[in-house]
Amino acid sequence: MIVLTDDQARTLHQLLTRILLSESYRLADVEDALVWTSPENRQILCPFDSMWSRNLAQEIVRELRNQP
Repeated sequence: MIVLTDDQARTLHQLLTRILLSESYRLADVEDALVWTSPENRQILCPFDSMWSRNLAQEIVRELRNQP
C-alpha cells in the first residue's frame, strides 16, 4: 500500500476515476501522481494484490455509471 496525504489521496482518487470513466483530467495531476508513487517516494506497508485492485476499480466504475 502506498501512503499518501489526504490531499494526495483525493487528487489520485479523482484522477483515477476520471481516467476510468474516460473523462478529461489535468496533466499536472498525472505528473504529481507519478512522483507520489515513484519508488523513491513510496512507503510500502503491505502488498497490493493486482487482481483485487483491478476488481475494485471495475466495481467502482460500475457503481459510478449506475448513479442517477
